[in-house]
Amino acid sequence: MTNITLAPRDKSINASLNLPGSKSIANRVLLMAAIAHGTSLIHNVPDVSEDVRLMLEAIKRLGVRVNKINGSNNNGSSSYEIEGCGGEFRVKETEIFCGNSGTTIRFLGALLALMPGKYTLIGVERMKERPIGDMVSALELLGAKIEYVEKSGFPPLQTRPYKDKFVGTVSISGKLSSQYLTGLLMALPILERDIKIHILDELISKPYVDITMALLTKFGCTVDNRGNDYILHGGHGLQAIEYTVEPDASSASYFLAMGALNGKVRIFNLSNSSLQGDKNFAHVLEQMGAKVDYMQNSIMVRKQGNLQAVNLDMQHMPDVAMTIATLALFAEGTTTISGIGSWKVKETDRLQAMYNELTKLGAKVTITDDSIRITPPKELTANVAIDTYEDHRMAMCFSLVAASGHRITINEYECVGKTFANYFDVFKEICY
Repeated sequence: MTNITLAPRDKSINASLNLPGSKSIANRVLLMAAIAHGTSLIHNVPDVSEDVRLMLEAIKRLGVRVNKINGSNNNGSSSYEIEGCGGEFRVKETEIFCGNSGTTIRFLGALLALMPGKYTLIGVERMKERPIGDMVSALELLGAKIEYVEKSGFPPLQTRPYKDKFVGTVSISGKLSSQYLTGLLMALPILERDIKIHILDELISKPYVDITMALLTKFGCTVDNRGNDYILHGGHGLQAIEYTVEPDASSASYFLAMGALNGKVRIFNLSNSSLQGDKNFAHVLEQMGAKVDYMQNSIMVRKQGNLQAVNLDMQHMPDVAMTIATLALFAEGTTTISGIGSWKVKETDRLQAMYNELTKLGAKVTITDDSIRITPPKELTANVAIDTYEDHRMAMCFSLVAASGHRITINEYECVGKTFANYFDVFKEICY
């Protein structure tokens, strides 16, 4: 087991950062470029992220020509030329390894199910516990033939050559993951016709769907949202573009939280106009008592007295809700976070994992299927070792304990490679 002990000096933080591109945006853009007509040029691709590397390897395995046109810059991102396949991959039969990347298996799974080929999508053991049945059911309504290799409703999957039923409307559940809807929206343009997707219930993490819609528009395919209906206008498929991936707002949350805890942090190239819903994390810090400035091309957060507990529904920002849960250790009062049922089907069961590790530090914690309630201790338990459950966000959010001036050990810290491989290098640079 690899671990890292963080024991920063007792000093305030003053940092300005350029962070790697967003993994969520990159994996959408890379796949859209792969199926587009023409050659796209994509900048600030965070290829130090395991999830992004998996997507790059997958599209190359499917016959897409990918050319890295420069080396990684100092924030761990690169530029790529992607020669699109025009809606149909050259390779008609192969196996794709998706690791533990939900974006890779869900986005690619939807797309390959509508292709004239035979494809198998596999992953690590945890992937076999991450549900995908709602998306598969919607694809089958369109004519897809998908087999569960092991357990019904879960990966691995095997797709058969697609036979279009030419239906005009499909329905899908959105209460477990917005990635199901995103997968459909990204795949449907290859059918080159208008299709309506009806959401049967609630849609969690809607800001991530908004990202998908904005990116599809850039590639020349529009989506109208009318209540629970999404109408995709297929036209002539996707068209190649040049695009720069904005910094990852979820990764930015840890550093902005450090500013709220102990100093001042400014993140460049994020603003109120950014595509990512997690840009609104800074508003939560403001509710907790931090000073927040949204500027034209940056966000700055500064400590302004003691943090205060909050009661929030974080359904639309579940990833950064973990950062709030850790900040609750340093807030006056009891923090309640709801709308986080999706935590249970992420890289690990994050509800249970957060309960376990916050409790180690002395907090009083209660959880339900959809919420967590945290009362901080008078003093944190000293010299705690945090287990990360092979989940990158567990490692990053608990680093905030060290940013507040407390010694802590993070077990198996290299799991941050999923999204931000050099996270702890950046952490040490600004906190030590």
